Amino acid sequence: MQDPTQPAREGVSTKHLEATVAHLCSLGEKISGSEEERKACDYLVTQLRSYGYTPTVHEFDSYISYPRSARLTFHVSGKAIEIPAVGVAFGLSTGPDGVTDDVVLAGQGNDADYVGKDVRGKIVMITKLPSPNNALAAAKAGAKGLICMSAGKQRHKMIITPVWGTPEFDQVEKIPRVHVVSISKTDGDKIVGHLNSGRVRATLVADTFEGWRKVRLPMAEIKGQEPEFALVGAHYCSWFDGSTDNVTGDACVLELARVLKKFDGKLRYGLHFCWWPGHSHGRYSGSTWYADTNWHDLHDNGIVYFNIDSPGVKGATVYVPRHQMAEVSEFNERTTTEVTGWTTLKSADAQLALGKRGDKYVSSTRPSRAADQSFWGIGLSSMSVYSMLTPDDANRDSNVGGSGGAWWWHSEHETVDKFDPTILVQDTRLYATILLKLGTAEVLPFKLAAITQDYLDSLREFDETSGNYLSFKPLIAEVKALQSKLEKLDAQVAKLKDPEATKAANKLILRIARQLNPVLYQVCSPFEHDPALGSRALPSLTPALRLPSLNPDGDAFKFTVVGLKRRINQISYQLREADRDLQQWSASNHH
Repeated sequence: MQDPTQPAREGVSTKHLEATVAHLCSLGEKISGSEEERKACDYLVTQLRSYGYTPTVHEFDSYISYPRSARLTFHVSGKAIEIPAVGVAFGLSTGPDGVTDDVVLAGQGNDADYVGKDVRGKIVMITKLPSPNNALAAAKAGAKGLICMSAGKQRHKMIITPVWGTPEFDQVEKIPRVHVVSISKTDGDKIVGHLNSGRVRATLVADTFEGWRKVRLPMAEIKGQEPEFALVGAHYCSWFDGSTDNVTGDACVLELARVLKKFDGKLRYGLHFCWWPGHSHGRYSGSTWYADTNWHDLHDNGIVYFNIDSPGVKGATVYVPRHQMAEVSEFNERTTTEVTGWTTLKSADAQLALGKRGDKYVSSTRPSRAADQSFWGIGLSSMSVYSMLTPDDANRDSNVGGSGGAWWWHSEHETVDKFDPTILVQDTRLYATILLKLGTAEVLPFKLAAITQDYLDSLREFDETSGNYLSFKPLIAEVKALQSKLEKLDAQVAKLKDPEATKAANKLILRIARQLNPVLYQVCSPFEHDPALGSRALPSLTPALRLPSLNPDGDAFKFTVVGLKRRINQISYQLREADRDLQQWSASNHH
């Protein structure tokens, strides 16, 4: 097939993109399981049918939460000061009279900010957006309520559950039970002044829904000549109008479906387009349901998960590769530069400021616990690239990861005027090119040896910190041995042309990624989901970082070493499984 990327890029329509953005924004807040979600789903399905698809709408029960109302009153020197507030998903409801108590400042709301403070039964005020981490810290310290602040005039709706997707068994007990509201810094600063000079009390009233809702997940498929496919996803629930998080992303996926329909049956590999519910209100419950329901198909046939979130933001001037795994990062960055001519910002300052990765040496562009990354257990490679505001842009807010990093994210200010059709067109053209290159690849553009480099970068930190207490050298040697074999494999398969040979090589590439990725990204089994709390490579070894602070003769130290030896065995096993796949392939190809 001739290079299809040019005609696909030319086919992207400003008019179609603008019409979708306008329509979805006009529906207002799209709560998972609501009438507005149903209307958004109907619109997507109607458009897909008009493009010649037979879309599927999956309906299922999802455990979600959203704030219905919130009120906040401060009591200062006998005066009542009303402050506008918004509620927070999975925050605890109060009764109609709310809760009233003393307010205590607790910095950014980390565990360390509570040292030496008695906040039991009180209301804590912090200078950060609501998050699972700071809600857990407040609940652990015994706080009754939590007031969180933005970095400007806006009030952000957020979610505090750390449980990834709909909870299983007794996981619901892991949700921090605290009354939470979100206010602007502009309003909060007035109260901080009073707190610094005397006693302040607050009455916090919150009405929050938490429970089961029937949600809808629309999807459409382009068939390939072989069973493998790339999965393209964007969440279509939103806070407020959600123009740039994620209405522009939904319009982009719909336009990709329209433009790429003419390749149905002609590409080597297929494309699955999904619009996720439950992202904003169920901590990625839609993509998690999809991963759980299609586990084996994704494991056997998925090539990559391509997440699309917050494209086309007004003022975006730089591309940031995000949530990209090592094996596809070179391809992702090279294609981005080729198509757009824009610089690609790889430095940590452009990464998500909340929930950014904890590694010292591993690339900050690797996936974090965000962005519907529900496919780690499956081992599915992932990639995305975001057009973003530069860190020094006047509209940039370092607390914000969506909406290109713009301050209006998740707030009432995120209206239809905040997107730029020209940038959205360019983003859509870029994504079409990436997907077509994957769909027509003779050999998938993966660099498997790069995965082992992430292992080594991660192990370097563990070895430097705790190598005197527990040796990581044998594991590092194993990784290096596999790395040199994978470098040879990468070079060998890149030269293959024969369709049968490339087919076998591509299956091997995906199989090795399946062996190496789950343990690199999560602690739990491949069939479960780690909580949405922080992120680092080889996370099961994280307890090693505590060894230097423990007494080598104490129980805690010895128990930790026992656990780490077991985790090292698990990692070593996955390396050996990848090596076995490699040996079998080499034997059958007589190299």
